[in-house]
Amino acid sequence: MTNESKGISLDPYSNYYDLMAPAEKSGFRKKQMRLITLQEGDRVLDVGCGTGAMSILAKHAVGDGGEVQGVDIAPKMVQKSRKKAVVYDLSIGFSVASIDELPFSDEHFDVIISNMMFHHLPVPIKQGGLKECHRVMKEGGNFYLSDFCTPRLFTAPLMALMFLWRKSTRFQLLGKLPGLMEASGYRQITLLKKGAFLKYYRLSK
Repeated sequence: MTNESKGISLDPYSNYYDLMAPAEKSGFRKKQMRLITLQEGDRVLDVGCGTGAMSILAKHAVGDGGEVQGVDIAPKMVQKSRKKAVVYDLSIGFSVASIDELPFSDEHFDVIISNMMFHHLPVPIKQGGLKECHRVMKEGGNFYLSDFCTPRLFTAPLMALMFLWRKSTRFQLLGKLPGLMEASGYRQITLLKKGAFLKYYRLSK
């Protein structure tokens, strides 16, 4: 389902999303978390939290003294996240919100996470979201963003077939996302890793 103003909502897939994408117990998610520096007591925001996989792992890392908030534009995905938090007996705040209109005060979070969400966003929402994340992140904080990127030679045909037709993803496959990052006020942008399909960035304030 597409919301033309905010991006793609995955609500129709909420009941079986964890069968389609790696969940919190998967080795893939745990490898992703190793690229993210978290300390006990940190305040963490997971934007585009989906069914809460990264939020759950982040809460285990920051402990009882830390805070984790997850936001997503898909109400049913947020509902699934809340149910998971109850199952894991974890205090995590999940809310329905768009990355370009975050319901948090300035400089509230130490760390922000965005995992495989930016390709769903129209370009203006990508830009607004980067600026909003900069606003709610503390000075010295880090925004860890992973998503589709310029493809490697051997993955280019597959990625073109799957994603090039969609404007929001094509923008990233053509290598334009770093330009938006640079225009959004971050002090330093570091490429942590480039995989077969994804790039992993750290944006520092």
